[in-house]
Amino acid sequence: MKKKVLDFYKSIQPHAYHIEDAAMDNHIRGGKDLEMFIRSAKMLAREGVLISSRPDIYQYAEQQHEEYEGIYKGYRKSFGFVIMPEDEDIYVAEQNKGTAMHNDKVRVRVIPSNYTKHKREGIIVDVIERANETVVGTYDRQQHFGFVIPDDERIGTDIFVDLKNTLDARSGAKVLVKITKWPEGDKKPEGVITEILGYKGDVGLDINCIMANHKIPFNFPDDVIKASKKIDTLIHEDPARWDLRDLQMVTIDGEDAKDLDDAVSGRKLPNGNYELGVHIADVSHYVVSGQAIDNEAYKRGTSVYLVDRVVPMLPEVLSNGICSLNAHEDRYA
Repeated sequence: MKKKVLDFYKSIQPHAYHIEDAAMDNHIRGGKDLEMFIRSAKMLAREGVLISSRPDIYQYAEQQHEEYEGIYKGYRKSFGFVIMPEDEDIYVAEQNKGTAMHNDKVRVRVIPSNYTKHKREGIIVDVIERANETVVGTYDRQQHFGFVIPDDERIGTDIFVDLKNTLDARSGAKVLVKITKWPEGDKKPEGVITEILGYKGDVGLDINCIMANHKIPFNFPDDVIKASKKIDTLIHEDPARWDLRDLQMVTIDGEDAKDLDDAVSGRKLPNGNYELGVHIADVSHYVVSGQAIDNEAYKRGTSVYLVDRVVPMLPEVLSNGICSLNAHEDRYA
């Protein structure tokens, strides 16, 4: 409808015209279509595309305002800023943020500022890339539906969840919700609950929420688990490898570490020099490039060490097992 309004006023520029007369000319005579037509004109006026010199009378603004791309940061529900990499940030009032959510990449149009504290004010005219595919929050169940209230209030909106998409979560549950439908007009975003993180008082709930917020995975995908079960964990005699089992080696990870990746050895040579050996667990013997375990490890990038647990980069059969240089156990290195 915005395009229809804009096309009409462009076609009659530089003349001004009453919005209801414009609707009549577009064969819109009442009801919801007329309401939407009028609302679209008001939105275009806020965006600086139309000028309203008198109530309900608009004309096309020939002078177009500058547009930029940046990251929208919501600071409270009432306002936010579009962060510019090499220029002053652009203030965005609540009524001008459209459907943008915290951290979305957006296109913003600079408009005359009504707020003297900020040099530049803008209106978000397009969301280029969404940032919040998943959100951590508290589930509130109603009689016929439910919604998730985000822990991060900068998200700026609750997420509607149909009762069939709740994993039977009870009210008050901390959950991870995946957004399936982005906000549109006055409609809230919609989502499905993919993980119940716990309830108030549960041990480890805070860590679960931190993991979910930082998109740290709780489990390995099925294809990775299946691949890890096929790994041959026996050590076979291999003439292509040096046998260094007679050397005294010391692992260099902490005493409480579960995965021991590195070890060192040292000995004096007959010529009086010293030889330092550095020994690294041979992960590449087990992880085939481009296959399930390797792809998942690439996505994770590293193991993550939390207060009460470690989230490994590789399945535990590798990280804590056959690729860990445990005392008195043969290993490829």
